[in-house]
Amino acid sequence: MKIRKYRNSDFDGLALLYRDFFNEMREWHGWEQLKLSEEEAAETARESLDKNSWVFVAEDSRKLVGFARVQFWDGAYFVREVYIAEPFRRRRVGSRLLTKCEDLVKGKGETSIYLFVEPKHTVSLKFLIQNGYDTLNTLELRKDFVQADIVKRQGEVEILGHKLRLLKRKTISQKC
Repeated sequence: MKIRKYRNSDFDGLALLYRDFFNEMREWHGWEQLKLSEEEAAETARESLDKNSWVFVAEDSRKLVGFARVQFWDGAYFVREVYIAEPFRRRRVGSRLLTKCEDLVKGKGETSIYLFVEPKHTVSLKFLIQNGYDTLNTLELRKDFVQADIVKRQGEVEILGHKLRLLKRKTISQKC
């Protein structure tokens, strides 16, 4: 397994990984009907390669099997996506990609790197904690204007003495 910087010749493989990444995330959210086509994935991959982003890829037998992207945004460096194809997960590929992102940011003289993760995505949280991400920085809260589909609740978390619901993003269209 080789971890390296993205090259222009990697574009087709990166686009397929973006398609799989976003389709997996959308399915996880209950948005199966919004799957990315190969053309939409290619456009998403193209947009990810802006001048403020760096992409690292994991390559196995000349095939891309994962990627991570770090972006300079709003005065800080953020890991935007980390994705590993299913057969290659739990082999420390994601950790190695994160390390590449971190090394890039450290090399620019920075002392921190940021990323967003959903609190209900416990696999990602565990992965990040195991990789040293231990400082809670921001929370995103949502207010629903339609009644949430109670079957889709994922539990709740307590923060500062307040219980907050953890929901999938799927809702039913009923006025409250």
